[in-house]
Amino acid sequence: MTDQRLLCAASMVRAGGVLADIGTDHAHLPVWLIQNGICQKAIAADIGEGPAASARRTVQEAGLSACIEVRVGDGLSVLSPEEATEIVIAGMGGETIAQILAAAPWLKDGVDRRLVLQPMTKTVELREWLYQNGFSIEEEHLIRDGRHLYCVMAASFAAAPPPASVLAPYVGGLSDEEGAPYFAHQAAHLRRRAAGLRAGGQTEQAASLEALAAALEERI
Repeated sequence: MTDQRLLCAASMVRAGGVLADIGTDHAHLPVWLIQNGICQKAIAADIGEGPAASARRTVQEAGLSACIEVRVGDGLSVLSPEEATEIVIAGMGGETIAQILAAAPWLKDGVDRRLVLQPMTKTVELREWLYQNGFSIEEEHLIRDGRHLYCVMAASFAAAPPPASVLAPYVGGLSDEEGAPYFAHQAAHLRRRAAGLRAGGQTEQAASLEALAAALEERI
């Protein structure tokens, strides 16, 4: 497995747990985790029968059919609450990931589970959802793929109040050193939005975004 996003996600999966890989596509992640002794059992799930068929071929070719079960279904509906301790959702938009999590209220039942999430877009919106719903981000890393920057985060339900800082969804669990390129990208995006608002006469909203951009730039 050479995909840096998936390798980063794999590094956040706790050893000894049972994996559920939601949106598994070719099942490369569960196969890698079992081959490397990190997990002993996994569920690979996808909403489409085509990707699920590809996953079954990968699992069979690896000789891991006894360890990895492939399921077809929408999001976390393929799981019972007690089946997995490590849930990976990678390669989807942040809003889609949030919708998948929202449809599984049992994630808040107090069982020790880790969510490893890799949004392709709408990362700020995903963090906002996590914070507003009592989840904490325990770890986060930045992956560069060509010109694109992707965040990979590990979260768990902690019944935690939302952070007081409005900057939190823009920072998440990234350190200032690792997150600097991402903060710069987000600050530039906020300033472009602010310029559009100013051009439309919405000066108060523009000033709010400019303040967020300045706060991010201070962390670089």
